[in-house]
Amino acid sequence: MMRLTLLEPRTLRLLAPLLLLAASTIACTEPPSTDNGTGDGDGDNDTSGDGDGDGDGDGGDESPQIVCMPGETRCADLDTLEICEPTGLAWEQVPCEGYEQCDPTIMNEEGETITVCAGPCEKLEGSSSSEGCSFFTTSMYQATLPFNVTEKPADAIVIGNPQIDRDATVELRFIPYGSHKEEVVEGPIVIPPGEQHTFLLDPEITIYQGEQDTSLYRSGVVYHAVSDLPVVGYLHAPYEGQNSNGSTLLLPENVMQNDYVVYSHGAWQTPNYFTVIALHDQTTVTWNPSVETAGNGWPLDFVDAGNSGTQLLNRYDNIRIDTSIKYDRLKCEQDLSGTVVSADKPIWLVSAVRVLRLPWCGGVVPGCNDVADSSCNYGSDFAMEQNLPLDYWGQKYVGPASPVRGAEQHYWRVFAGDDDVTINVTPAQPGTPINLAKRGDWQEIVVPAGTDLVFEGNGAFMPVQYVTGHYDNANNVGSPAMIQMVPTAQFLDRYLFSTGKNYKVHYVQVIRESGTADVLLDDASVSGWTPVGDWEIATVEVGEGPHEIHSAGSFGIVQYGYSDFISAEQNSAGYGYMGGMKAEVIFIP
Repeated sequence: MMRLTLLEPRTLRLLAPLLLLAASTIACTEPPSTDNGTGDGDGDNDTSGDGDGDGDGDGGDESPQIVCMPGETRCADLDTLEICEPTGLAWEQVPCEGYEQCDPTIMNEEGETITVCAGPCEKLEGSSSSEGCSFFTTSMYQATLPFNVTEKPADAIVIGNPQIDRDATVELRFIPYGSHKEEVVEGPIVIPPGEQHTFLLDPEITIYQGEQDTSLYRSGVVYHAVSDLPVVGYLHAPYEGQNSNGSTLLLPENVMQNDYVVYSHGAWQTPNYFTVIALHDQTTVTWNPSVETAGNGWPLDFVDAGNSGTQLLNRYDNIRIDTSIKYDRLKCEQDLSGTVVSADKPIWLVSAVRVLRLPWCGGVVPGCNDVADSSCNYGSDFAMEQNLPLDYWGQKYVGPASPVRGAEQHYWRVFAGDDDVTINVTPAQPGTPINLAKRGDWQEIVVPAGTDLVFEGNGAFMPVQYVTGHYDNANNVGSPAMIQMVPTAQFLDRYLFSTGKNYKVHYVQVIRESGTADVLLDDASVSGWTPVGDWEIATVEVGEGPHEIHSAGSFGIVQYGYSDFISAEQNSAGYGYMGGMKAEVIFIP
C-alpha cells in the first residue's frame, strides 16, 4: 500500500470529485410523499401499487439507475481512471498522464486507501532509497571568501537521472525570504537516462564571515528541486572546486524522518552550526546541544549545554543553530558533535563545520589554534553533511580509508544512535572496543594511512570519517571533508553517481562482501580489491561527470575528489560523500 504524500495540481483534479459527495447526498434527499391518499405509496391514484397508473402491473417506463457513489474512483485499466459522476448515474473516464498508471492501493495523508492515477514518485514509499522526486536546500554559512576571490561563487544542486530508458523532467523552485510560496526559477529541464543537470543557485544567498552574529530563524530562502521520476541529487557549496567547498548527497523528502544526531568538530572559525528546514506546518523542533548555542530571543533563545531549545516552524521555515561565544569557550570546544535533534514531524537537517582544520596545526593552546591559517598553508575547508535520520542507522559498517595521498592519518568519530552501544572495530585499534552510554555520545579514533576498518555494534551507531588537510600528507593534495558511512544493510545493487567539478582527480571507493559478484563500473569490471575482515574495498579513479555502477549483489560506494595546493591563490580543495543507499527503517529511535 503506497502513501500519497505529494499532491500536484493534476492529482488534486482527479480527487476533486470526492468533494462533491456530500453536496450530491444533500441534493438527492427524497421529497415528501405525493400519492394523493390511495395508500399504495406510488402516487398514481390506482390501487395496484405498480406506479404506472394503469393497474396492469407492468411497471411502466424505467427510471434512471444509480450505478456508483458520486466521487467514487476505480481503474478501468492500467492507463485509465474512472470517476463516478456527481449524479451517480455513470462513470467518467480520465486517461492517466505521462508515466502514471491507475493504482487502487495509494494511501492519502489521512490514512485512507484511494484509487488514483499515480506515477513513480507517488509510489516511492514502497521502495525508499536516496533516489527521489523532491530535494531541498538552503543557504550555507561559510567562513570567508576563498583567497583572492572578490565575487561570491554559486552553490549548485546537481540532479542525475538513474533511469535506464526514461527521460526525467525536473524543475527548480525557490521560496523567497519571508514567503511560503514556491516560484519556478529554472525548468522544466529534460534529463536523458544516465545524464545530469546542474542548477546553479543565487550566490547572494550564501552567508559569509561577519554577516551574522547569532543563530538564524527565517521563512523561505529555500530551493526545491522537483522531478516526475526518481532521480539523485547532490549539493555542492560552492559548485566549483576550491578550498571553501563542501559537498553532500541530498536525501529526498519522502525519506526524511524526525530524529537526528549532529556531526561536527572544533570551530577554528566560529561558529559551527546545524540547519533545519521544516517540511510540514506546525512542526516543533527540539535540540539538546552538547555545547551552548547562540540566541537573542528573536525568536531563538540562548541554550545552555545539557538543556533543550525548541522552535515551532511551518513548511519552508528554517533555523540555523550556532555555537555561542557567551562563555568564551576555546574554539576547539565549540563542537556540536553529539547534539540530539528531534521533531514531531519529519525535518531536513545539515551538519556543518565552517572551517574544518584537521589536524590542528601551529597551535598556541594545546588542542586548539589561535594563529593565522598560513601556519597550515591554507589547509582548512568548509565541511557539511545532510544527516541520515536515525531510522536508517545500522549495526555494521565498512569504513574505507579515504584515498591515500601520502602519509596522512585517518580520523573517525563514532556516534551512538541508542543507549548502551558497544562497537567492535576490525582490525582492532587503540581505544576499542568503543562503549557509548547514551544517544549522541561519541568517541574519536585515529588510524595510520591506508587503514580500512569494519565497525560492528550491538545497537544503532554511525561512523563519520574526517578527511585531513593537504598539510597532513607528503604531497600537498586534498582538503578536509566530513563523510558519514552507509550501513551494509542499506547497500544497493546499482547506483548512478556524479563527481564534483574542476578537481584534479576523482575517485569512487567500492565496498562488497568477499566472494560476491563482480561489480561493473561504466560496463568495466572493477579490480584491485583489498580485504578487510569479510569485506573487500577497491579504490578506482574516475573521470569528471556522471557514472553508472552495478552488480548482481548489493554493494556500497563512497566518492572523493582532490586538488593540489600550489599557493594561496591556487589552493587545495577536496570533497567526499556517500554515493547512495536504501532508506529502509532498520532502527526505531
